[in-house]
Amino acid sequence: MKQFFKENKKKPWVWAFFILIIFILFAMPIMSIDAGNSGDEDGFQWPYAEKVVNFYTTWGKDTTCLEDIDMGMHGGWFDPLTVAIVRVFKIDDYHKIRHIMNALLGVIAILFSGLLAKNMKGWRAGVITMLLLFLSPRFLGHTFNNPKDIPFAVLFIVSIYYIHKFILEYPKPTVKTCVKLAISIALAITSRVGGYLLFAYLGLFILVYYLMVNKTKDYFSKKNFPVIKRLFFCYVGVLVGAFLITIPLWPFIMQAPITNTVKSFTDLSQYAIGIRQLFEGSMQWSDMLPWYYTPKFILMTIPIAVIVGLLCFFALLWKDKKNYFNYFIIFFCFFFPIFWIVYTGANVYGGWRHSLFAYPPMVVAAGLGFNLAIEWVSQKVIK
Repeated sequence: MKQFFKENKKKPWVWAFFILIIFILFAMPIMSIDAGNSGDEDGFQWPYAEKVVNFYTTWGKDTTCLEDIDMGMHGGWFDPLTVAIVRVFKIDDYHKIRHIMNALLGVIAILFSGLLAKNMKGWRAGVITMLLLFLSPRFLGHTFNNPKDIPFAVLFIVSIYYIHKFILEYPKPTVKTCVKLAISIALAITSRVGGYLLFAYLGLFILVYYLMVNKTKDYFSKKNFPVIKRLFFCYVGVLVGAFLITIPLWPFIMQAPITNTVKSFTDLSQYAIGIRQLFEGSMQWSDMLPWYYTPKFILMTIPIAVIVGLLCFFALLWKDKKNYFNYFIIFFCFFFPIFWIVYTGANVYGGWRHSLFAYPPMVVAAGLGFNLAIEWVSQKVIK
């Protein structure tokens, strides 16, 4: 680390990146202290988390957590972790420590969003991205008291970061990157079962990148067989490793790993419980909302600066041909989930909390958009 700062001491954006994240690291936990409790915390998550901790502390003898099938299918490692910390340190105000820990997860989301932007376009893009995400009221508010959607959003962007790192190391992804990717995907899955889609993301991005860097006649050439073999085994290794990690972290899955995984994924993909939502001046059932509910809610509640950044992203990305693949990754990661919600008519409620995981990649795109605009203006001025 000392050598890193010595090499970059004359690079202001590097210093700006670290100063900003240190400020955010202290600011967000402090801001979360006075946050109120969400409805899910006391009603469902904390009581169930206590049962999960009892399951582990009794070595599986206390199976009361398995009686609630609905909560069991949702999984979740963050809630039991907070219960364990509260018990070990005998903390009375468990809500406060829970919110502080949730805010720290938000810091991780901001950090990895910035690092992803930095890996794609440099430190300036990373600083802009972190600033935009920190100054997004909707996201910031959720980091204070939403221990259901924030953990998944955090692990989703962390997984995307390591998927991108996996691609950067083509054609020889390191074992270290594969292990970190497997762990991050596993934790994403045990936050929300939708994390299994990250396997598809990884496979898609590997395939697209392979097709981009090779000529058509070389796709199945003999010289590329070692590359294909290595990528295949790395992919399978990440998949199997992530799945094996999820099993001990998820009591419901432990009972029948394959069967219960399929049940969780299929049942929660078609969630049947409808909740009344206030939308466009009237109360509507969540499973009968208009198709534009999620995209409209997002556009109404994100900062105008993020929208401007996205407009710059789409308007200027064509000028940066060497980074087309980076732009494809980040576009797909925020566009596809929202598109799929619209296309399938998914049962969503609570604003756009169910698509909150798509927001950090969206802000990365906005940060890249502002960075592209700065580059474009600089070139015009020079000319």
